Amino acid sequence: MFKGGVLAEEPEKNGVSSLTTKMLLKGTKTHSAEDIAREIESIGGSIDTFGGNNSFGASAEVLSGDFATGLDLLSDVLLNPVFPSSALEREKQIQLAGIKAQKDQLLKTAGVNMRKALFGNQGYGLDSMGTEETVPRLQVADLQNLHQRLTVPNNCVLAIYGDVQAGAVKAEVEKMFGNWKPSAKPLPEPVKPKLLSEVKQVCETRDKKQAVLIIGFSGTTLYEKDRYPLELIQEACSDLGSRLFLRVRENLGLAYYVGAQNFMGIVPGYFAFYCGTAPEKVELVEKELLREAELLRADGLTEEELKRAKAKVIGQKKIARQDLGGLASTTALDELFGLGYAHSETEDAEYEAVTLEQIKTVAQKYLKPDALVISVVKPEAISTSKGKE
Repeated sequence: MFKGGVLAEEPEKNGVSSLTTKMLLKGTKTHSAEDIAREIESIGGSIDTFGGNNSFGASAEVLSGDFATGLDLLSDVLLNPVFPSSALEREKQIQLAGIKAQKDQLLKTAGVNMRKALFGNQGYGLDSMGTEETVPRLQVADLQNLHQRLTVPNNCVLAIYGDVQAGAVKAEVEKMFGNWKPSAKPLPEPVKPKLLSEVKQVCETRDKKQAVLIIGFSGTTLYEKDRYPLELIQEACSDLGSRLFLRVRENLGLAYYVGAQNFMGIVPGYFAFYCGTAPEKVELVEKELLREAELLRADGLTEEELKRAKAKVIGQKKIARQDLGGLASTTALDELFGLGYAHSETEDAEYEAVTLEQIKTVAQKYLKPDALVISVVKPEAISTSKGKE
């Protein structure tokens, strides 16, 4: 795992992190893309790369007896990529196709627009896939520059879980990564976004029969205690028995789907309510979601809502900790971001300690009626003028 993602991108190079991670598997100094695929598949394993908002990296999953082979491939992919230009052009076309496909996803489009209005043309305001303007301009040199700046040992956490011996693992890691040199340059610091202080409205039209509405607020970071009440509010507003689902969808019949999202990052993220609805019901949905935010500020959650949210969140995290891959990812990210690799072991107690009063206080702090973004994607209005259909 490495710190990076969109937080490390310049607006004119947006999409370079995603493209770089994909290109890691397209060949190294000693392995072609076909060699990498053939070697990992010959031992029944898998290797993959990933990138997002705050980080990027690579992972390998193999049988414990093939640990050395898996680590060898992983180290080669990370340390010795060659970024062949022919493969880059193909990957750029694939990424551009993905960007175009996103335009058919109304919720995704509304989310991208909300983030841009909330954060501007930087950091979390950028889409990890880039844009149709930036991706075609990316060159091999851009990928090499990002790789040289960020794929360094002083910006990395390596997590290994499985039926292996610590001494043997340490010896193999030192063998594969022992000559890896840290960067002499300071690592880039993410730009902290300005907190929103006004109401912004964004509307985009699409040739669709449905509409999507998102109401977004400035949020918190991974490091703040406020994250725990906000995550519980998210859960209490998102399940099939939630106040949003029961009122907006079941009782009023205004929504196809409705819920909330709490996005936390290294710098402040966002909290949002979202809803898919019929175009003619957008204004009613907006009114209801703002009403629910007002109720949360005034009354918080009920005791039963908080109890159910805690049980759901804690239960899901316990289940996630049963998977070795998920556990490796969680502990690596927590260590990378300075929380400590054992942070997830203390989270259950943090959620359990949240009180009803804290829920209300946090709702008042973040769900501000005068500082939010309303993002709508809907069909163009049908003209009723005489002579037009």
